[in-house]
Parts: sequence; C-alpha cells; structure tokens
Amino acid sequence: MMKNKFDYKGILIFSGVVFLFVVLVTAFAWIKIPSDAQIPFHWNIKGEVDNYTSKSLGLLMGPGMIIFLTLLLAFIPRFEPRLENLQQSQKAYKAVWGGLLVFMAALHVITTLAALGQEKYMPTMMAFLMGFLFIAIGNYLGKIRSNFMFGIRTPWTLSSELAWNKTHRLGGWLFFGIGLVTFLSGFFRSGELTFGLLFGGLFLSLPILFGYSYWIWKQDKRE
Repeated sequence: MMKNKFDYKGILIFSGVVFLFVVLVTAFAWIKIPSDAQIPFHWNIKGEVDNYTSKSLGLLMGPGMIIFLTLLLAFIPRFEPRLENLQQSQKAYKAVWGGLLVFMAALHVITTLAALGQEKYMPTMMAFLMGFLFIAIGNYLGKIRSNFMFGIRTPWTLSSELAWNKTHRLGGWLFFGIGLVTFLSGFFRSGELTFGLLFGGLFLSLPILFGYSYWIWKQDKRE
C-alpha cells in the first residue's frame, strides 16, 4: 500500500487555532450563562428557535464537533484505495476541511450569541454561513482527482476519469452558484427565501450531475 504522503502540519495547526477559538468562546459563555439556562439548539425555516438543550450540551457541542471533524478528516486518507489521487487533491481536501471547521466555529458563535440573548438577524447569518460553505466547496470541486472518499461519487464517475473530471467541473460551477445566491439572499433577511434557494438549487443540481455523469461515461470510448 502506498505510503501516506499527506502534509498535515498546516491544516492541523489551523484546526488547533479554530479549536482554541471555540474553547475561548465556550469559556466566556460558560461564565455568563446560568447553569440552568436553556441553549438554543435548532431554528426553523423562519429563523426562530424551536428547540433547546442544556447548557453543558449546547456549549460543549461546538468544541466536540471541531475535534470529531478534525480526527475524521485526518484519518479518511488512510482508508482511500486511490490514495495517490487523493494526495494530488490534498489542496482541495484541506480547503474543504478548513471551510467546514470555520463553518462549525461560526455556527457555535451564533448559538452562543443566541444563548446570551443576541439572536437578531439569524436568517442573515445562516445565509452568509451556508453561502460561504457552498462557495468554498464549489471553488475546489473541479480540482479533485478520482477517489472513493471525497467528491461526487456515482458508479460512472468512479469508473471513468473523463466522467469524474467533467462532472466535478460542472458540479463546481453549480455549487458555487448555489452558494452565491444563498449568500446574497441573506440581505433580504428571509429564512424561507434562503432555504428555498439552497434546497431548491440542490434538488435541481443533484439529478443533473447524476445524469450528466452517466452521459459522459457513455461517451468515454476508453471505458
């Protein structure tokens, strides 16, 4: 089996910085929030809190998720059959890794602010967050080489290099577009509009990508 040549140093340092930031936010909130307080845990499509959890679970979930994602993403390459391809895609892999951690850290800050009574403009903040995440994914999607762990994996992209490359280029544009309109929807402060655009875009994009990967696979003479 090929030796793992991933350079983890930079992304692990970044992960540590994000984790430290989240811990500091948690420590600050822990002092301010009473022990019997209820922490907002879920928001409905209008941006209104519709579920709460305990102080300990609500404040410790953020740091816990940062640790979980970091360990998960650090170990995924060790089980990749096409490790060489994933190694060649590690810039994109680390960018999405970092984007997910920033997303989770920002979500933790939003939850903490809501617990402190500062839950204004929730639809706007969620639109900006979701938009940022999809823009980041779309920007790097076309740079991913064929692998089993990371990307748009259909039977046809996994069996045809041409189908993989073309499907991911199209997917990159579609995800970038979804992220951009989701981000811009934040200025309208409407949760219904944001989630309608986000899920509507995904609902249309996924079957397009699925069908497109099959169409390109059929045209790939090498396969």
